[in-house]
Order: sequence, then structure tokens, then C-alpha cells
Amino acid sequence: MKRNALLLGNGGRESALAYKLNSERVLVHSYPQNPTLSKYAIKAELDKDNLFNSVLNYVREEEIQIVIVGPEAYLADGIVDFLEANKIRVFGPSLSAAKIETDKSFAKNLMNANNIPTASFDIANSKDICIAKAKKYSFPFILKVSGLAAGKGTFIVKNKEDLDKSIKKIYETKQFEKSNSKVIIEEFLKGEEISLFVITDGENILPLPPVQDFKRAYDNDLGPNTGGMGSYGPCGLLSPSIESKTIEAVILPVLSAMKRDGNPFKGLLYAGLMVDSSNVKVVEFNARFGDPETQSLICILNSSLYDIFMDVAEGHLSTKGLKTNGMSAVTVVIAAEGYPEEYKKSIEINIDENKFDKNIIIFHAGTKEEDDRIISTGGRIIDVTSFDTGLKKTIDKVYNNIDKIKVENSFYRKDIGKKGLKYENK
Repeated sequence: MKRNALLLGNGGRESALAYKLNSERVLVHSYPQNPTLSKYAIKAELDKDNLFNSVLNYVREEEIQIVIVGPEAYLADGIVDFLEANKIRVFGPSLSAAKIETDKSFAKNLMNANNIPTASFDIANSKDICIAKAKKYSFPFILKVSGLAAGKGTFIVKNKEDLDKSIKKIYETKQFEKSNSKVIIEEFLKGEEISLFVITDGENILPLPPVQDFKRAYDNDLGPNTGGMGSYGPCGLLSPSIESKTIEAVILPVLSAMKRDGNPFKGLLYAGLMVDSSNVKVVEFNARFGDPETQSLICILNSSLYDIFMDVAEGHLSTKGLKTNGMSAVTVVIAAEGYPEEYKKSIEINIDENKFDKNIIIFHAGTKEEDDRIISTGGRIIDVTSFDTGLKKTIDKVYNNIDKIKVENSFYRKDIGKKGLKYENK
């Protein structure tokens, strides 16, 4: 059987997945493309105005064995349901199962009903109700829109001024007009965040190495929330014993509840966790690989993702045999100045890949090729990933190489991975 796949999405996450699949001798087709994807994947000529049928026809014509869905937006549109109805193998959850990410109020109610540890919360379906319910909470607390917001819909409210600004942004700007029909007010959780990825066929689970991402825009976790400014893994914050407890208290009950309620989850379940001492609470769930966690994750995995994806699509995931390489990996995101607020686009990017040290990978995230130039198209532009033995060496390597990339009007965090050094020799 041919080993070929169609990968949907063109961010840094999809660039990393294409790199990994290509290393497994998979013939990757991708849509849309970016400069990394054009290196590791064949461009799929699809009709964006009739995408579902276009994907279906392409899969049949090219004898694609599996479709891998990257971004949450495609999941929210129901592409998995459409492909499965047409007997096409696909890696990703159904529309109803993806609600665990696309509707955060659904996820909070699911956790509450099944005694899954999470922050105490209220849900508001209007501006006035949100303001009224927020009065119950002491500063600091959290406001977050229930719908998809590209990682930018969560606000830490430290005082009355923050509250007024957050309410105004949520309810009076175009940014959240499609995601603010419900707003969650919840307690502020103390601790350190970590991402736990679990691949599942709805019955069996395969945990991946824990990875930590850095959501705030600036060093020392300052500034607004972003889609993610960097990541590293494996992360020692989640010890084997805490990971085991988390799977028992969080992952298995969620999967059981979703199956019981008629929404069985197949694909990649991403639990964003807050760890305080040995206590773990769920911050949020996502229904797909994290970005930029995936960029680090693929550099520490030796197992074939293609084989795992096929097993999930066919409903017989093996829970044995996940292999890692003993390496550490660190990813740093280069972002446009102003991100995650207003930022300049069409910034020219200059990269000479011959200048980089061994074990440095450049993943394009928000770029395109135009008139023999590479220019930016998004807020997160380039991901620089290093992998090596030992976290400190890996951190040093990524920062020794990142300035070899020339991107005007850009910035990056200078502390990615450093939180993990305290766990390295434990």
C-alpha cells in the first residue's frame, strides 16, 4: 500500500508534521502551502470555494491513504464528518467531538458534570450578564470567549481597569464577534502550565511526551496571550506519577463521557494543564496538535506518526511501542512587531539555511513566496527549532542560530525553555 497523505493547513504545526512525515518516507501532499511545505510536500491543487468536494476528488484521484487535519477551523467546519461519510480515512475528531475546543462552555460543563478538576466558573451569554457575574470574583480572575479565537481570547483581569478593557474588547470589537456569544468567567489558577497530548481511537490512548509552551508575548510571561511564542520538551514538570494521575483523573473520564454522550473522540486530545505542586487542573482542551508544541514534539519522537494516524483512523490504536530519542527540543517563534495586536504584514524574510548549525530546523509559520521573495502573512512568522542532548545545550543552540534569520520589525522571546532547567537533573 502506498504511504501517502494529504495534510490540511499551512502554519508552523503543519510544517513540522510535513517534515516528520517526510522523514518517514511518506509522500505528503499539502494544502495550502508555505515555503517549508513546498520543500517537504506536493502542492495539492484544491478549490477553496468548494473545499470539501475538492478534497474528496483529490484523495480519490491521487489514491491518498489518509487525510490529516491540522487547524481547528477545518474541524469546526465538519470536514472529518464529511470525509468519513465518504469512506475516506481521516485523522481528527468529528464536529461534535471537536466542540471540546470550539465551544469552551461545552468543555467546562462537561468537566463539571464529570468531576474533572478545573477552575470554578460562570458562563455569560451577554455583556450585562458578564459584568454582573464578574462581580462574584476577586482579582485576579479570567475572562475567555467560548468560541475559537486563535489563542487570543483569554484575558487575565487584575483590576477594574483590566475588566473594563477586556469587556470592551470582547463585546465591542470585530475580533471576537463570532466567538463571544458565550463568555466564561473563571477563577485564576496558580501554578505552571503544561501541555499533555494524547492520541486516541476513542478507546485506546497513547500519551505523547509532555511539552510546555509559552503563551504570553514577552519574557518572564509578561504581555498579552498569544497563540504561543515557543515550546520545549520533554518537560520534567509533569513527572511520570503526576502524568499517570492526570490520565486517570482527566483524560480517561473525558473520553468516557464523550463516548457515553454520543460524541466519541478520535484524534489528538490536547489537555492544557495547570500544575501546582502535585495538584493538576485543566485550563482548556484542544482537539488537535498544539502550535508551537508540535515543532518541538516531532524532534523527540522516533515512532512513525503516519502509522499511528492510520491506526487511529482504522480504530485499532496500539498503546505500546512509542519510541523517543532521548533528545531535548526547543522552539522559538519569531513574530511580527505588534503581535498579537495589530502588526505589519509583507515583511521580507532572509534565510540562508547553509549558515545554521546541525540539528536546527526552520519551520515557516506565517509566510509565502512572492516574486522570488519570502514575505510574512501572519503574526507568527518563523519557528526556529533545535534538538540536542540536554536542555541547556539545546536552548543555547537555538539562540546561537536565531539571529542568522533576518526579519525586520520582528521580535522573539529570549527565555524559552529556561523554566525547564530546574527539572533537568532531578
